[in-house]
Amino acid sequence: MTQPYPHLGFDPAPGNIAAVSALQAKLTSLAETLAKAYRLVQQLQSGSSWEGDAAVAFREELDGALPDNLKKAHTSLLKAADALAGWSRALHGYLGDAKKLDAEAKAAHDKLDLAKEQEKKASNNPDLKLAHQTFTDAASLQNAQARLDKATTALNDARGSVIDAQGLLSSIKRRAHDLESEHSSTARGKASSIRDATDKLAPKEPGWFGKAMDWLDDNLTDVLGTVAAIAGLLALVLSGPIGVAFLLVAATASAATLASRLSDPAVRASLKDGFTKGEFDAGFWSNAVGVAGDTLGMVPGVGAVARGINGAVRSAGAATGTLTLTDHLASAGSKTWLAANRIAGAENPLTTWVVRGAANPERAGRMIDLGVTGAGTATGTYGTAKDLIDTLDDDTANNVGTSMDGVRAGSFDGAGHGATALKTLQVLLDAGH
Repeated sequence: MTQPYPHLGFDPAPGNIAAVSALQAKLTSLAETLAKAYRLVQQLQSGSSWEGDAAVAFREELDGALPDNLKKAHTSLLKAADALAGWSRALHGYLGDAKKLDAEAKAAHDKLDLAKEQEKKASNNPDLKLAHQTFTDAASLQNAQARLDKATTALNDARGSVIDAQGLLSSIKRRAHDLESEHSSTARGKASSIRDATDKLAPKEPGWFGKAMDWLDDNLTDVLGTVAAIAGLLALVLSGPIGVAFLLVAATASAATLASRLSDPAVRASLKDGFTKGEFDAGFWSNAVGVAGDTLGMVPGVGAVARGINGAVRSAGAATGTLTLTDHLASAGSKTWLAANRIAGAENPLTTWVVRGAANPERAGRMIDLGVTGAGTATGTYGTAKDLIDTLDDDTANNVGTSMDGVRAGSFDGAGHGATALKTLQVLLDAGH
């Protein structure tokens, strides 16, 4: 690459004004685009021309961080563009100073070359050799001395000119290094201004933890549904206290799934449009089946808690002494656990009816319960998997999953919990035992 300042020997003011100006223009243009987007978002937030599920979902998103991020990014880009404009002006001055110094360095080099040439010429003057010669007469000696003095004076003057030229060139280079230091200091200041514009205003790219939390927030309903389905399956597979614990986990997760699902305005709008406007589209059925499955999945936990509280109240009424709050809570917890244990062990009347006449009804009934719950676990897991892997999100698979959940909701009590929902009702009705 050609040295832009060959006489200085280095570049004291690196930078390309055209590139800086082009970047400044792009940032300014982007800031204007963001300003237009912000105004459009404000219009969409306050407008009423767009209605329906998509409009509700879109406005819900707009009510979040998007408008604020657009405004902050617009301000950030303007600040960065302003910093670049300041840097462009400063760089223009630095480049002018660097060119002047290079021109001065050229003149100093020329002067030094001339001085060295004169020094070389003066040092080759033959009269300098008269110093070691002898003369027989006074006139010849006087003439030789005058010639020697003149040659010596010329050589000293030439050497002084070389020293002066070297000093001048060194001074110019020192000024160039001072310019380089000033240029670097200003560049760091402008870079800091640009970083401040980004760090303090522009929205940050989240780290892995932030991204994970954002994904969880966006897909919380599917994740909770998957937890409920898997816990329901484990409640069937495992026996004893562990199975009972998973039964309660499944019921709690189902309740959380229902709350998360109904907190989505798009889901509420879809259900409302279905019942009020007859819009029974795929979205309505998917949401309706999900709500039904979540509700039925809550039944075991709600039933166990209801039986536990009811039993604790009866025990408190029959007690002769004064019970503390801790005593009441312990009693309710103990009776809730006992109720959950009875629910987990009770038979499913529908399964019993299906397997009547089988060679081994108990084994056949368990296989049906596991199959139904396993299918619910599969559809629930698919819901989370498609959120993680976009290629798995397929309309046909979604419709098949909704149909499977709908069949279970109408027969074995919905979304992988049918094998326990009817057991809960049986225990609740058997309150006297």
